Amino acid sequence: MKSLERHSIKYSGQISKELLEKEYIHNKKSIAQLSKELNKDWATIKAYLLFYKLAIRTAFEQYSISSIGGKPKYLDILTKEKITKLYLLDKKGISQIAKELKLDPGTIRRYLKKYNIKIRSTKIQMEISHTPKEFIINSEVQSFIDGLLLGDASIPKRKNGSPSRSFTQACKYQEYLEYILKRLLDYKIICSPILSRWINDDRCKNKGYYQSFLQTRRYKTFESFRERWYKKGIKIIPRDLIITPDLLLQSYLSDGNFYREIKLCLDAFSKEDLLFLKQLIDKELEIKCRITNAGLNYELAIKKSDAPKFLSYIGKFPIRCYEYKWQDNESEEIKDRKRLKARITYRNNKNVG
Repeated sequence: MKSLERHSIKYSGQISKELLEKEYIHNKKSIAQLSKELNKDWATIKAYLLFYKLAIRTAFEQYSISSIGGKPKYLDILTKEKITKLYLLDKKGISQIAKELKLDPGTIRRYLKKYNIKIRSTKIQMEISHTPKEFIINSEVQSFIDGLLLGDASIPKRKNGSPSRSFTQACKYQEYLEYILKRLLDYKIICSPILSRWINDDRCKNKGYYQSFLQTRRYKTFESFRERWYKKGIKIIPRDLIITPDLLLQSYLSDGNFYREIKLCLDAFSKEDLLFLKQLIDKELEIKCRITNAGLNYELAIKKSDAPKFLSYIGKFPIRCYEYKWQDNESEEIKDRKRLKARITYRNNKNVG
């Protein structure tokens, strides 16, 4: 109110109550018309109407009296048949129609209300105007993406409730993400630029590390992967999973290690899921995996004697940063200590016998 009082002093000679009663009330000019005639801001005219306690017309009331005869101004252009075709049949947005007909979007919106046509939400209109892209799923594509999802990759749920259509992967090795990006591009799946940021972690020697992030553009095709891999919002191993060399390769790159034995650290999944995966791997590779405890969760272990068969099945390492996973990373010093301990135990048992 204080700002209105200051305005009333500032423009009292130009915007009087008598002027507004004559032009706005009796001559039925709009706020926009008065703004142009008096060379004042639209909001200033409205503020003075409120200050003088003059009733402000609704947009519907104004446009219905802005033309001769008191009829809406654009009835000849915006007929019910035309706006029904453009908005409902052609599914064009309000801004698209306004641009085509060279009218204000507010005018289009008012005519939709006049004809009792339900206006779509911005979210629904975005879905219509920007149809999400899709990519072709074949056995190679499915095996690659399933392998990544078996590891650390995800198709996260969106906070605004819209469908999950983006694939994400994080890793401290940017080389690994560049490898994934190249593979996805081969399948016509476009990604955003790889981003990196510092992660604080007191467990590390440098009190932290750089983490890199990869995310694809939005593709409707990822909805089907989300439906298979996330039941009731919880990540599971889908029961139509097919074991292939590429699937196990991607899982091993992301979540595997070789220290005395090969382990797939799939602790995000339930024991029931890992038992199902174990059966698939045992049958495909003709080996015997086992489920091991990892704190409160479980991991899949492959004994050292079966490691060559597993590594031969998945093939050679595709990137240098994970070359170390193709050999036993138990140090020679530890191995020597174990050999010495075994010899001592053997001699002691022999002497006892």
